[in-house]
Amino acid sequence: MFNWFDEFKASVEAGIASGIEAGFKILAESFNNGIGEWFQVPEPVEPYKLIRIFRPATDRTINQDGITIEQDSWKIESYGEKKVLLFEIAEPTMSECLLMCQAQVKTANLFKPAKLTLSIKNPAGWIWHRNAAVEGTTTWHTCKVPFHYKKERFSGSVSISIEFESGGVFWLKDLEILQAAVK
Repeated sequence: MFNWFDEFKASVEAGIASGIEAGFKILAESFNNGIGEWFQVPEPVEPYKLIRIFRPATDRTINQDGITIEQDSWKIESYGEKKVLLFEIAEPTMSECLLMCQAQVKTANLFKPAKLTLSIKNPAGWIWHRNAAVEGTTTWHTCKVPFHYKKERFSGSVSISIEFESGGVFWLKDLEILQAAVK
């Protein structure tokens, strides 16, 4: 007796589902064509060149709380959520380039991720971040954070930090900032 109603209901539900799916496709396309370019990192046109290296023997971190030097690395301890500002460098002289923060890292007892982060402000005062997250207990490995810099989008110095989401230990050594022209 109510077969027509069940069919009508199924038809309406299918129409809504396909409309939602089409809406998400349009949203994804507009994101990739507009806002998405802010988050994508293009390919370099040339090999990266070293512009700055930081070492515990010669460089002092901006924040000192919870940081000790252990052999040839910084040992950064946290007992909860915490941002540790390590270094700042002058903004690049190129109008557009790729920056790469690269370091050897190891971790212990990170229950939530800790992130090696590059950040810079835009002219409106918003801070843009790019990071690489590490969780758990790891051995020494290379951690890389790429950043697409455009002078018209950003201004000021580039900050390098470790952002903890929980307690744990983060070791860091051979911290390098590299630069390359954009393809």
